[in-house]
Amino acid sequence: MSKKSILTGRVWKFGDNIDTDIIAPADTISFGLGDAAEQRQVLENAFRAVRPNFHELVKPGDILVAGRNFGLGSHREPANKVLVSLGFSAVVAESIARLFFRNSVAIGFHAFQVPGIDAFVDEGERLEINLEAWRLRNLDRGTEMAIEPYSELVKNIIDAGGIIEVMKQRIAAGAVPVD
Repeated sequence: MSKKSILTGRVWKFGDNIDTDIIAPADTISFGLGDAAEQRQVLENAFRAVRPNFHELVKPGDILVAGRNFGLGSHREPANKVLVSLGFSAVVAESIARLFFRNSVAIGFHAFQVPGIDAFVDEGERLEINLEAWRLRNLDRGTEMAIEPYSELVKNIIDAGGIIEVMKQRIAAGAVPVD
């Protein structure tokens, strides 16, 4: 992930209870291979239950906005990774399942819980996320709202590009034994 302080993108909206089976259908995942063929299959089938061929519509930098309970369901990292593969720069939802949020942080992907987001932006509008001021701005309406800042730990992990990158840095610095 880049260390950009402002993310700007077109909004794609989803409702409540978008689970990991909708995001990355279970029948597309081998649970471990993660090779190019599997990644392509997951990408091509992402959100197929609610938006067939969605992968053909999303553009790099777009922002996914959802209702309550986004990412609920199984603890499935491919559901988080496919959002990156699709090109999303962030997810902003009324509420996000804890495990989905943790997986997002682990891969260095932005996920925000923002009560009121559903009424704040419509699909197709442009949203700006300012990671220094911790503000959302609907560029089409000219309206703004606050977002809760990440903790320093979460911010550092996301800025580094995820937990694996943090561990690589710590190992390189001699801070983590490699035995």
